[in-house]
Amino acid sequence: MTRILIVDDEEKVRNMYNAMLVNEGFEVLNASDAMQASCILNKETVDIMLLDIKMPRVYGSVFYDIMKVFHKEVKVIVASVYPVEEQKEMVKGAADYYDKSQGLDLLLEKIKVIERSIAPHKSILVIDDEPRIRKIYRHYLQEHGYRIIEAHDGYAGMEVLSKNKDIGLVILDIAMPNQSGFDIHKKIKKEFPSVKVLVASVFNQSYQKLMLPDADEYYDKSEDAGDLVKKIEKLLYAESRA
Repeated sequence: MTRILIVDDEEKVRNMYNAMLVNEGFEVLNASDAMQASCILNKETVDIMLLDIKMPRVYGSVFYDIMKVFHKEVKVIVASVYPVEEQKEMVKGAADYYDKSQGLDLLLEKIKVIERSIAPHKSILVIDDEPRIRKIYRHYLQEHGYRIIEAHDGYAGMEVLSKNKDIGLVILDIAMPNQSGFDIHKKIKKEFPSVKVLVASVFNQSYQKLMLPDADEYYDKSEDAGDLVKKIEKLLYAESRA
């Protein structure tokens, strides 16, 4: 499970972050200042730290320089009221920066991007006969930190799976030449049972579920691309947070 340490002197901010992260399945620790955070880091394993800058006794910028000497494996997102460009000047080399006026959705996305970078690497195989669709998936998902491999039909897809042991998920079209998604899905589940299959088609989800009731997830290509990322996250990371 990904463990996040919130370091902020404002209780209402800590409570707000804590509620959001617990709801997303993260394990959360809290510290009101640098001294508490240091004690936690010396006793607990922490993956990601949300670090405020303006705090009593020791500023977050000072604490960052100290903790990176002794806890360099911890990824730090600076979270402050200062604009991001000013944060970058005050705290150099953090994994990311967040202006508290930007909204919690952006903070959550930054956290998930870092989570992907530190989680066991799993590639995504896209099996779709349309080059345009594969290109859209590749560009969008690469921006979200995923490694994408493409196959234009089922035969090519099965060959890729046999040669790449780090593939954790397949995005599978249904209507394709040579082999349909039905046949490919059956082969994947038989030969690579640990690989998740997300069916992605022009058919609506109800019809997809009717046609392939044992797929792991479903995506209608008319849906927002953000929905695709959420479904992928659920399949690849939900278990590690449970």
